[in-house]
Amino acid sequence: MFDFLNYEFSTLTLFLAIVVGIIVLFELLHYIIIYGKIVFYKPKNSSTDNNFQPKGVSVVVVVNNNLQALQEDFIMILEQAYPLFEIVVVNENSKDDSEYVLHVLQNNYPNMKVINLEQNANKFSDRKFSLSIGIRSAKYDTIILTDVTCKIKDFNWLSSLSLPFVDSDKKILIGYSAMEYKKGIANSLARYYHLNWAMNFLGYGLIGLPFSADSNNMAYNKKFFFEQGGFISQYTKKCRQEDYFLSRYANKKNTLINLSPSSFVNTLGIESYSDFKRIAYSKYISHRTFSLLTKLRLALMPLATLFLYLLLIGLVVLGMPWQFVLVPLVVKWVVQIIYYNKCSKKLKTKIPYLISPLLEVYFLFFNFNLRLKKLFFRKKEYKIKWKN
Repeated sequence: MFDFLNYEFSTLTLFLAIVVGIIVLFELLHYIIIYGKIVFYKPKNSSTDNNFQPKGVSVVVVVNNNLQALQEDFIMILEQAYPLFEIVVVNENSKDDSEYVLHVLQNNYPNMKVINLEQNANKFSDRKFSLSIGIRSAKYDTIILTDVTCKIKDFNWLSSLSLPFVDSDKKILIGYSAMEYKKGIANSLARYYHLNWAMNFLGYGLIGLPFSADSNNMAYNKKFFFEQGGFISQYTKKCRQEDYFLSRYANKKNTLINLSPSSFVNTLGIESYSDFKRIAYSKYISHRTFSLLTKLRLALMPLATLFLYLLLIGLVVLGMPWQFVLVPLVVKWVVQIIYYNKCSKKLKTKIPYLISPLLEVYFLFFNFNLRLKKLFFRKKEYKIKWKN
């Protein structure tokens, strides 16, 4: 039964086993150091002084034929408990009744401002131009960016998100949006993909290496934003504003991460696999704006996982008992499942964490396919409908 304990390592198998141990140790440290920052995050207390006067904030949203969202979800933004804020809505020439609904809402909420872009006023293919118009029109220094389709569950969302930011000298605020749960394999894959990406940019942000954010729940200091040129340099580029801007201007000193549960918003859940692939591809294309160092950091874990499985297969081929091969896998899988479970609970995103090792392998092939797609079908990049 325990005959495998009599196995004698050759020079080659011993060397490969040591390499396997180093890779597993690296992955465990990544879970503990990067993802552990999320697991053990504690919200910073905002001012509790009774004489404290919160600074005004401007919430900027873009509308483009979002009538249903305006009728069902937008009211939660308008009814926030924050004492001093405005809503700046940029209407991108909506063809439905959005303009009429916005007019009615504006009559009932004096802190709401509507900017109607005329036909062909926005000649660019994404929302960065419209966001820039909204940010420039805002009257307060703190600019909160969200999406009209986001579902906000808490009337204290704006207070919870912005108070730690306006009460500091930070210039960029990174929040989180949880993907809405829906039945189906496509939604499960999308939620895992969404959470895994968030665990990376939030984890690295918390250790002082911010490089991206969630555009549905973030903020800029208005003066700082325009001092860096805003989105002007991005108008003709196929990229997401949060990837381009933060990878260049965010750092440990000027960026704040806020993971207070009441500051979260919910984004629309993806239901079709084709929609999931389209969004994943657009994100992957946008990542080319990252610095080489950021790209290397993001590639370390997938490469480590790939080499780990290849080395273990090699050890089995070389005759190492399967019991020895299974040990590093079990250690990695157990720690991985624990941290994915804890992060999903911390970030209020339900994922099938028990099969996270299998999903990790699936996305190794999925991301490889994205690279091939980018290599051979670059012209299709210009057919992507970019959200921001």
